[in-house]
Amino acid sequence: MNGFLIGAVAMGGLAFAAVAVPLVRAGDWAAASRWGRWRSALPIAVAPLLLAAGLYAALGNPAALLPEQQLVEEAAPPQVEAMVARLAARLQARPGDAEGWRMLARSYETLRRFDQAAGAYKQLLALEGESADLLADYAVVLGMAQGQHLSGAPEQLLNKALALNPQHTQVLALLGSAALERNDYDSALRAWKKILSLAPAGSPMARTIEDSIKRVEAQSMGSDVH
Repeated sequence: MNGFLIGAVAMGGLAFAAVAVPLVRAGDWAAASRWGRWRSALPIAVAPLLLAAGLYAALGNPAALLPEQQLVEEAAPPQVEAMVARLAARLQARPGDAEGWRMLARSYETLRRFDQAAGAYKQLLALEGESADLLADYAVVLGMAQGQHLSGAPEQLLNKALALNPQHTQVLALLGSAALERNDYDSALRAWKKILSLAPAGSPMARTIEDSIKRVEAQSMGSDVH
């Protein structure tokens, strides 16, 4: 199991703890972002509905006013794409709308249009300034855009995020994955052991992270042998 997959497993524990639903798509870094953490713990078919609901709210048409069946029909991919395009067009006229950029970034992420998601996060950073959460989300989509690798700009963003919040579990997990990409097992283990120290003892999150640590330790031993 490579660093990316082990990192996804570790973040799967965080998703479980956050929403108490044991369904995590290992191997998807979108699950590592704050948006992706809870989205990845839901059936994949639900994601378009959630995205559509958010877009309706952002565009001034509350989804809560729609009958359930109509929402299902409206959430079909062409309709979602159209709503995302409308939101993007609106932001060209209202570039100072931070919440709009946040919704657009997450919408592009859901649609796996990671380059465009990164552009939206860049706009949001310019409006809101740096925070650990925002830098982590930006790093995730940059990593996805460059073929699921965190080296380079994504890791630099994560290090800035960690400086802002040294106990940010999402950032620590991703930095552990970045360390594994370069076979730096010691750094990966330090990051995930830090997460373990922050997790409630015996919790699903703690057990999942313990499993990830064991995998990394086994990898490290195998590397030493060779």
